[in-house]
Amino acid sequence: MRRMRKIGVALYLIAAVVVTGLFTGSQFGPHTDRFNALLTVPWVRVLAFASACVVLIQMAVLLIAAIADRPEPAFLRLAGDARLEVALPALVSISRTAAERDDVLIEEVGAHVRGRDRSEAHIEIEAIALVDGDLAALGQEMQGSVQRACEQMLGVPGVSVRVRFLPSKTVTVTREVC
Repeated sequence: MRRMRKIGVALYLIAAVVVTGLFTGSQFGPHTDRFNALLTVPWVRVLAFASACVVLIQMAVLLIAAIADRPEPAFLRLAGDARLEVALPALVSISRTAAERDDVLIEEVGAHVRGRDRSEAHIEIEAIALVDGDLAALGQEMQGSVQRACEQMLGVPGVSVRVRFLPSKTVTVTREVC
């Protein structure tokens, strides 16, 4: 999907350059007669028409995406009740506190609301392990701790936790001094 999107963007940019260049050249500048003569050639007209169609389609797609885009919800509804909401920064704070360990450096904590009734939350924790050991056990321990803390604080289940360990950014170099 990402490759198709990049190809589409490249095609759009090329089409926009063609349309803009032909229009600008035919309307402004010292070479308007040359551009107008170029536009009388049938294959150049087809190229200009196809490029204009690509630009118009992209503009329509962007307009539809802008209209259909909904902002991400900023509150979690407890048990789907619209009268009881918890802000995402509160969940992030609870999660960061529950995930703290002596052997782990918490890099980033993020929370997203899921579900049709906005009653579920997904928490992502990015951490750097400061020990050489079993990362699976450490991750499961952090995941369970965060999930229990959030469910205890909220009073309802519906929190999923993902722990991602990042590589350490420090490098230890040993040198022998003579």
